[in-house]
Amino acid sequence: MFGKILNTFGTKILVALLNLTIAIVISQVLGDSGKGVQSLVLTNISFILIFSEIVCGASLVYLTSRHEFSKLWAPSLLWSLLMGAVMGMAISLFTPGLDRGLAIHTAILSFVSSFANIHFRVLIGKEEVKKANVNTLLQPAMLLLTLVVYYLMLGKSDIYGYIIALYVAYLSSSVLGVFQLREEYKTLRCYPLGEYKEALTDLFKYGFLNQTGHFVQFFNLRLSYYLLNAYVDTGHVGVYSNAVSLAESIWIISNSIALVQYARISNSTDKTYNQTLTLNLGKICFVVSLGAVVVLALLPSSLYQFIFGPEFGEMSRIIRILSPGVLCYSIFLILGHYYSGSGRYFMNTLAALCGLAATLAGGFLLVPRFATNGAAVTASVAYALNAAFLLACFLRESRFRIRDLVLTPSELKEYIAEIKNHYLK
Repeated sequence: MFGKILNTFGTKILVALLNLTIAIVISQVLGDSGKGVQSLVLTNISFILIFSEIVCGASLVYLTSRHEFSKLWAPSLLWSLLMGAVMGMAISLFTPGLDRGLAIHTAILSFVSSFANIHFRVLIGKEEVKKANVNTLLQPAMLLLTLVVYYLMLGKSDIYGYIIALYVAYLSSSVLGVFQLREEYKTLRCYPLGEYKEALTDLFKYGFLNQTGHFVQFFNLRLSYYLLNAYVDTGHVGVYSNAVSLAESIWIISNSIALVQYARISNSTDKTYNQTLTLNLGKICFVVSLGAVVVLALLPSSLYQFIFGPEFGEMSRIIRILSPGVLCYSIFLILGHYYSGSGRYFMNTLAALCGLAATLAGGFLLVPRFATNGAAVTASVAYALNAAFLLACFLRESRFRIRDLVLTPSELKEYIAEIKNHYLK
């Protein structure tokens, strides 16, 4: 298990480093306002994908082994196209200050991204994890390469360099996905409409359950971007988005652990084992995440100004405000995968609704008055409420006590030994 966690962690670290470099290039070239526009574009794409992935999201992983590729591919493709068109027309309602041309590109890019994601999820469903990881790494690599050519080699400095880079990244991933699934594409065929009924029913049933929680959580994580854009300006969005991206990088630890945990729990019917596993992994996650949060919070504003540009010194204060909530949310991710692994997706939705209450109340009250500080306080409280709700439910269900949450010295030695064995074997 530790080997799988560490391997997954390594892949996510590479992606995170590429994404950090991308953020640095954009911040240095476009400044805080340009970074703000870039963040809004990417957030809008993510928003559209929430609706696209009702059909072509995580449910594809589960259904790949249960339905023919042709019966999943056609509905997923058509639904992605429909959502891109519908949500693209409506996107100006969410970001009225965004250029109409960018709104059109956002709609098209959401479709291309969704098409690339279809291949990724089918590969995971077929347990072709290495191929899926290559596809995951290709997107940020091609994005960064295109930005370097456009901004540094050609010397241009407009937001459309980022738009072009997204097209290159998503299209490259799509082409690679088609190649990786070439045997499935060779057998691709159209069926009479009635024969898609069972696959469509499953896609919507499992997809809706999964995406409901994601929809609520999206606003917990990103509503502040829209509020800052509406009440302050895009420059503050740029500074805040960089701070959030760095703070959320701590979750690489939780997500790496949770991916393996989710697979293990999904294939286990032993409730006691699943609860003990979740408790142990949660303790490891908390200790490692705490160390990472402390290091990140101690970095001075001058370092952020040096890396991202003179407008980004405020990032240091924002990250410190976000830190307690980010640490709490790392535990939420572990607990959330315990409930997802046992098929209780609604628990994560209920937790997300607790956070959303804080996001709505704090966002509209604090962001107009305190700008990025208000957004950070709101986010931190929302993250903590997410975790507190699931932790209370987990303790009540498992009958663990508060003292059981503390990592003992003997447990720490055992985990260190496991890691050493993995690298020294």
